[in-house]
Amino acid sequence: MNAKYCKETTMPRNNTAIAIALTLSALILVLAALPALAGNRQLMSEKMAEQDLKRNLVESVVGFKVKSRSKTGLTEDAEYKANTKAAAVIKGVIVDKMIYDKEKDIALCFGHIDLGDIQNVLGETIRFKDVTVEGFGFGSVTEASRPPLMALRAALVDAYNQLATLLVGEKIYSASTMENYILTRDVNRSKVCAAVFGAYIPNPGLNSPRRGWGWDESGNAFVKLEMDARKVTDLLGNRMVYKGENIIEVTGRGAQEDEISGVQDGGKANLIKKSPDKTKYMSLDLPIGAPAEPETPAQPAQ
Repeated sequence: MNAKYCKETTMPRNNTAIAIALTLSALILVLAALPALAGNRQLMSEKMAEQDLKRNLVESVVGFKVKSRSKTGLTEDAEYKANTKAAAVIKGVIVDKMIYDKEKDIALCFGHIDLGDIQNVLGETIRFKDVTVEGFGFGSVTEASRPPLMALRAALVDAYNQLATLLVGEKIYSASTMENYILTRDVNRSKVCAAVFGAYIPNPGLNSPRRGWGWDESGNAFVKLEMDARKVTDLLGNRMVYKGENIIEVTGRGAQEDEISGVQDGGKANLIKKSPDKTKYMSLDLPIGAPAEPETPAQPAQ
């Protein structure tokens, strides 16, 4: 009697277990067929790129203040530092295209602004008519992808400083000491302080034949800047007299690694998928170093 009861109650339990297993298998297959849930990494990188675009447009249209100092000399540790500042209210920026590299988590944003009346960095009202300024911006929330972007920004700051140095000039301080025919002290310092507006990167398009920005084979970045030499003043508002060409060009440089102080800190353009928004998925050929290989643990001595 007890044996019969156990036999009758065991079979339904086995059937239930089989049904649960089949249900789980089916659920796993359904979940595997679904695309992976998207996180916020791409959205944040694209937001950074759009914000960088706006910053670059402000610096180009409204202008910036630049201060720099360099210290060299045969008995000195080399040092070069440049600071730029820009602040303005901007509206009307149009995002024309957003490119995103999934593998590297790098967003590249292109856009423009149609100008009317603006107030430059010195508070002067400048009236534009039918003038369109184009720009671009990069963004990435992945730390490993940031060094080339940081080098590009450094190159832009260097180009700003070069423009100010060329047009406004720099203050030079030099001091040298020789004792018994031996150079014991040699100092060469410079300072720049200026306000500049109207500088722009020529040919900013990704596939422009003479694109004004990028990286060389070593991974160092370069940025070209052009501007009308008649649109520069010192911080006191005094216009500079420049007797060279009206349109001048400089090239700024930026590095990914600090080898001096010891502090470590257009590519493929194949469309991956169409999207109803302005984001295009492309591989951006940036000079990002390969990740360091893990160290092999030492083998015990035999």
